Amino acid sequence: MEKHRIKEILNKTVNEYFESQDFNEKANEDTVLFGKESVLDSMGLVNVIIDIESRFLDEDYEISLTSEKAMSRRNSPFRTISTLADFIGEQVTENEEIDE
Repeated sequence: MEKHRIKEILNKTVNEYFESQDFNEKANEDTVLFGKESVLDSMGLVNVIIDIESRFLDEDYEISLTSEKAMSRRNSPFRTISTLADFIGEQVTENEEIDE
């Protein structure tokens, strides 16, 4: 899966969450998902993570955003949509290599 497709899925998912919460925000690759500048609270982040995992499963990619690998990183993959796209890209690539 190409990086632009990953970002497309992430932007769509986050934008749908924003709309459901009546946030006047539009997601892009610099949107902060975690930290003091984030629009999301902790429950919002959990909901977005669940929705993202479901979207990728719909595309036949099983990813885990709550794995030890994600949580133990020095720099959180949840900082922005771009950093999360990088992390998901790593998982997708690893899964594709295993399937070969």
